[in-house]
Amino acid sequence: MRSSKVTGAAAIAVATALMSGCSTLPAAGPTTEQIDPPSVSNTAIKDYLLVDLNQRVVDVLSQYRAAPFSRRFSAPQPAPGQIVGVGDVLSVQLFEAGQGGLFSSDLGARVSLTQRVDSDGSITVPYAGRISAAGAGPQTVEKRIVAALEGRAIQPQALVQITETVSRSFVVNGEVGKPGRFPITAAGDRVLDAIATAGGAKNELFQTRVTLVRGSNQASSIMKTLVDNPPDNVFVQPGDRIYLTKDPELFMAFGAVPQPGPIMFDLERISLLEAVGKAGGLMDQRSDPGALFLFRYEPASAARAIRPDYDGRFGERVPMVYRVNLRDPAAYFYAKAFAVRDKDVLYVANAKLSELQKFLSILATARNVAQTAQAVQKLGQ
Repeated sequence: MRSSKVTGAAAIAVATALMSGCSTLPAAGPTTEQIDPPSVSNTAIKDYLLVDLNQRVVDVLSQYRAAPFSRRFSAPQPAPGQIVGVGDVLSVQLFEAGQGGLFSSDLGARVSLTQRVDSDGSITVPYAGRISAAGAGPQTVEKRIVAALEGRAIQPQALVQITETVSRSFVVNGEVGKPGRFPITAAGDRVLDAIATAGGAKNELFQTRVTLVRGSNQASSIMKTLVDNPPDNVFVQPGDRIYLTKDPELFMAFGAVPQPGPIMFDLERISLLEAVGKAGGLMDQRSDPGALFLFRYEPASAARAIRPDYDGRFGERVPMVYRVNLRDPAAYFYAKAFAVRDKDVLYVANAKLSELQKFLSILATARNVAQTAQAVQKLGQ
C-alpha cells in the first residue's frame, strides 16, 4: 500500500513540476501575460510596440498608404524627351538645294539612310564621316551632320528621327499578356501604362505583385496598391525592368482558432473581423475573446502617429502588436474597419480556463500512469 502511495505521489510530483510555470504547458503560442507582462509598464523597453485597437488607431491607419515605389524611386517626371542612345536606329534624310550635288539622283537631290548607333555612340554619314549621336537629341545630330557637309554639299539639310530605341525603353516580363521590350513614348509612361502596353496582367490585381528594378534599386508592390495610390504609380525611366508574378495576399492565423495556418485573402480588401471569420472564428472551449492580437511591421511615421512616445529605437520598420478585446461590443466596429495587410499574423490566445483544463488533463494522465504502475507492480509480486 505504501508503495502505491509512493508511486502515485511521484507521478503527481512529476505533473506538478511540469505545471510549475505556464510556459511549460503545451500551447499554440504565447499567453496574454507573456505578450503584455503585468510587471512591464507601457513605457518600458520591449521588442515591439503593443497598441490597443481603438477608433483613433483605425483612423490613423486608414490614411496610411504603403508607397514602396514613390519612396524608393525619385523620378516624379517622365524621362527626358528624345535622346539618342547606343543601339538606337536612326532614320537620316539628307537634302540639297539644287541638282548636281553630292546627293543628286533621278529621284531628286535627296538620300535616305538608316543607321544604328555604334557602341562608340556615333553613326556614319556619307561625305560627312563619323558623327557623334549618343546623348544628343535628333535636332542636335541634324546640326552636326549639316556642319560636316558644309562646303561639300549644296546648302545641305538633314532630318533625323529615332525609329527604334533601345536606350529609351523598358522591359516587362512575367505574368503579362505580351512580355518584351517597349519604347518609352514621348509623353512618358507610368508603371501601369507599361503593364498595359505589355498586354496587361494575367491575374487579378490583388493577386499580382509588381516588382520594379532600376539600376541597383528594387521595390515591389501588390498591383491593387498602385491603382489605389496614384503617387506610387511612378514614371518609367530608360532601362527599367518590370516583373509581374502571381502572389496572392495571405495572412497567418495561429492560436485558438479552428483553421490555423496561411489563409488567402481572395478579396481586394479584408478586415480584421473578416480575417477572424476566415480562420473559423474563435474556439469556444479554448480562446480568450479579450486577447486577439495582430502582428505586423509599420513604418516609423505610422508608429509615431499612433504612439507619440515612440523613441525610434526600431528604425524605419517598427514591430507592432495590435490588441483587440472582443468582449467590448465597440471593438467589433474597430475590427471591421481595420484592414488586414499581406503577410500579417493573427493570433488568438488561450483562455485561462483552457490552461486549467490542460493542467487537470495532465493530472489525470499522471494518475492513470500511477495506477498502471501499481497494477504492473502487483503482477510482478
